[in-house]
Amino acid sequence: MRALFIALGLIAAPAAAQLDAPPEELYGRYAPGGDCSLQPRIEVGKPGVFIDTAAGRQGPLPVSVCYSCAGGARYEGIQRWVYVKYGKDKWGGDNMPVIFMFNAQEKRGLVHIEHDDTLKTPIGAQMTQVVRAKAMKQCGAASPQGAQAKPAAAKPVLPKPAPPAKTPADGFASVLGGLLRPATSPANSYYDWRHIESAPHVTWAALPPEMLDKPMSNGEYFRRAGIASVAGQQLKVLAGGARTMVMTFYFKNEGKPIGTPAMLAALKSAGYTATLARCPKLKTMPAPVWYRLSAPGKRPAYLWVTGARPPQQPWEGFSLSLDEALKPLTAREAAVYTDRCA
Repeated sequence: MRALFIALGLIAAPAAAQLDAPPEELYGRYAPGGDCSLQPRIEVGKPGVFIDTAAGRQGPLPVSVCYSCAGGARYEGIQRWVYVKYGKDKWGGDNMPVIFMFNAQEKRGLVHIEHDDTLKTPIGAQMTQVVRAKAMKQCGAASPQGAQAKPAAAKPVLPKPAPPAKTPADGFASVLGGLLRPATSPANSYYDWRHIESAPHVTWAALPPEMLDKPMSNGEYFRRAGIASVAGQQLKVLAGGARTMVMTFYFKNEGKPIGTPAMLAALKSAGYTATLARCPKLKTMPAPVWYRLSAPGKRPAYLWVTGARPPQQPWEGFSLSLDEALKPLTAREAAVYTDRCA
């Protein structure tokens, strides 16, 4: 039913009172939950309407502002519908598949975003991220420099002071331990994007996390990059998760391999137990393996390990999943792997 009203609004819009510039009453910045530190954002000002997303900034958008589309010709409420134009439709009218409904539900500062995909109009990565947000709240006034001003580059988040690692394996074990969830956290829960900043030796990209058009290997649509610096060696890090939570960490070591034996010894020395949880049925097969990590005061997690195998794979890879159970093997995986590794 709601989609029907949206479609009707698109058809009726040209006949309603419209302007091509947003009114001053809408000037401001809008973000998910009213938090201006999050993306995507909508910014309305004298230069026009802009969107600011992890995929880039776009604007001023070609828009048409409707003052009566929320209730018909006699409507006197505060809702203002801003239609975003994408060329012409097959009937020669403006093709406007995206609507920003400002002051939605007669609540000042609330924006609902609607997308009518009937004509399958490509709207681009930036607008796709805005559409997925579905709703935003006003979080501040329009940029004093104007909506076209570029935001200052966000600074990376440096790691908190920690004793230097004696070896790369010791440092990596410390990083893994710092990323495990505390035992006081509820089962099957995840922490937020700021929590990962407590892990030692890792410099993280500034928040908010980057929103992706396509999911990562475990299905995550948000990521935050980092660099782990351990005993003079660096590993690339990607944290993956949802908008408000982190679920998985990916590590890529393109330098001298740490080596599984050294890593396991460092984990044991630091008080962690690493138990082989999934392995190839053929013990001599050079394939990835999974370890269950546990320690007093920590929730268990699973560590995927693949060793360097030059020249085909010159790098060493790790993945730390905060899930407390491994995903069931698919039929194809079951032909190669087993969870009975003792």
